[in-house]
Amino acid sequence: MSEEMNITTETTEAAEATKAPATNEVSTKLAEYGADDATIKKVIDELGVEELDDLASLEVTDLTGAGMKLAKARKLVADLKNIAKPVANVAAAETRAIGAQFEALLPSIPSDESWLNALKTGGVLKVDESSYIAAIRAALADRAGLYDVPKALSEAMEKYADETEEQVDPTFYALRKSLTRRTYGDIFAAIDGLDGSFITENRRKEFLSRIRSVLWPAIYESYLDLDGWYQTWKASFTDPSMLIAAIGGGFNGGAAGMSMVAPPDTAALHDAGDALVDSINRVFRGTGVQVAAAMAYDANTIRNTLEDPRLPSMIGVKNREMMLKKIGANVSSNYIRLEQNLVKYVLAFAKHDTITSDVETNYFVALWQLGTQINWTELGGERATSKTGLTGERVL
Repeated sequence: MSEEMNITTETTEAAEATKAPATNEVSTKLAEYGADDATIKKVIDELGVEELDDLASLEVTDLTGAGMKLAKARKLVADLKNIAKPVANVAAAETRAIGAQFEALLPSIPSDESWLNALKTGGVLKVDESSYIAAIRAALADRAGLYDVPKALSEAMEKYADETEEQVDPTFYALRKSLTRRTYGDIFAAIDGLDGSFITENRRKEFLSRIRSVLWPAIYESYLDLDGWYQTWKASFTDPSMLIAAIGGGFNGGAAGMSMVAPPDTAALHDAGDALVDSINRVFRGTGVQVAAAMAYDANTIRNTLEDPRLPSMIGVKNREMMLKKIGANVSSNYIRLEQNLVKYVLAFAKHDTITSDVETNYFVALWQLGTQINWTELGGERATSKTGLTGERVL
């Protein structure tokens, strides 16, 4: 029994010795602000404060409840918060600065007006940036069920009019036309002999089949390759902050930062970029460019029409979200952001071979960071990929 008690005593003393430095630090800090031994003991034992971080998490009432004077307690809490704030602000500022520099490396997305003008001036005759955007918009619209919205919304309007025994509002016909018209005169005007009748239901289905079987897998595979490259490099750093320092060094003159740990060879990423471009071109074979332009034009029209504030009341609901829910549309509130990120990601990866060697690594890191903002599982990815950004915080 005596031996057991000795072992227990030694273990307890060892544990206390381990806590001693932190506890002494806490005791010293409390003593600085006038706390007596009894108060210090209560803060440590009853409130469970073992480190200064624990002390900083307490409120003034916690300290006064343990016996500390109100004025001293307020000053201690204020001082501890002021110590932590500059450090957090500096770290946040550095992260924002790096993020802004990343953003500048990637290509910008043209506005809807610029994109439509590119289609109208004959952009549909060849595969170019406007065609890539069209394919992504058509693909996402298909994934979200956007093409089913016009029929569902029109039926809901008529049904609500019947239920209320009232005639439909005159605006019903204008809205219905904007949702269902498929003339494409604006975008096909530059091509002699091409009109809306060419975009048949069979051609639509064939194009969507290519998107589902070729385009989505190719985009997702490109991110898997990109994520694998980044994670390999990240694993070389024992401290995540070193990775940020390395990347930051790459922006601020290059050599000092990036030489800390050399990034993996980017040859695999260029291969992934080539594979992505080849897959997109396969989607555009035959009349794919024209069908993509028409379907993206449809998606843009439907999306913009859904913003009309008159629509919800015409099917008997209060707002846009309730309207989408009633007609069974899977168009979430972050649809626009998802579309923009996806378009930017594909355009950036497709331009991989135009990036110079001095910024190549940072360009791919910026592309990876953009990729972490896309919910790949929602878009049909078979498994979840990295969910943390450069700071180690959860992104998705």
